[in-house]
Order: sequence, then structure tokens, then C-alpha cells
Amino acid sequence: MRITRRPLPRPSPRGRGGKADRRGFTLLELLAAAAMIGVVLAVMLPMLGWAAAERRAVARRERAALEAANLMERLAARPWDRLTTEGLKREPLSEAAASALPDANLAIEVVEVAGPPASKRIRVAIRWRDRPGVDAAPVRLSAFVHRRGGGP
Repeated sequence: MRITRRPLPRPSPRGRGGKADRRGFTLLELLAAAAMIGVVLAVMLPMLGWAAAERRAVARRERAALEAANLMERLAARPWDRLTTEGLKREPLSEAAASALPDANLAIEVVEVAGPPASKRIRVAIRWRDRPGVDAAPVRLSAFVHRRGGGP
């Protein structure tokens, strides 16, 4: 048995379907791709803007919560007699919080709580504007401070 090789057919210069070989894209394919990219961009750009605004709002809220916690710690460490609403009205926000929170407003309230252990409730509220004309939900923090030494 003898094996013979047949030569492979060579492709014609016109290609399989009789058309000339294409090595690029047609104008219609480019226009379709550009339209698809345009639709994706039209959907993505507003979403990116919304995500950036949400990121800024979360960063401001974290800054306000940190400021309220730091302030509460400083207030709770004060002597019992100096814990009054009138004495704390002049307590400022830190420079970092004042610059990070637009139109920031700090409110501190101290209320004596009736009961056998002498105690005071301290409330700290920080408010700011998230966008022009829109107030963000305030950060509120409360703590109870008891007289040291168990005295009346």
C-alpha cells in the first residue's frame, strides 16, 4: 500500500466567499462600538458622581462621630462642679472638624438626673450642611457621669 500526498488547496486571493480579505473594521462596526461606549458612559457618569457624593457624606459623618466621641471624653473627665450647660456653651469644635463640616453647629446639654447616685446626663449634638440648603442628619451622643467618691 502506497501513501500519496495530495497538495493542500491554496486559498484564492479573493477569500472564501468571494469577497476580498478584510483586515480592519467597517465604518458601521466603528459607529456601533462608539454608540455602545456612549451609552455605557451616559449610565456610568451619574453613578460615579453619586458615589463620590456618598463617599464625601460618609467621611463627614465619620468626622462628626469622631469629634462627638472625643468631645464627650473630654467633658466626662471634667470636675463635677464644672459640668453645666452654661459652662460648656463656649466649648468649640476642633479646627479639623470645623473645616471638614460645612456650617457645623455644636450643642451641649447637661442635665442632672435624680437618683441615689448623683449623676448628670451629657448630650452632644453636631449638625452640619451636607449640600447647600440640605442639613445632614445630626450626630448625637449621650453619656452619664457619676460623682466621683460617692458623695451627694
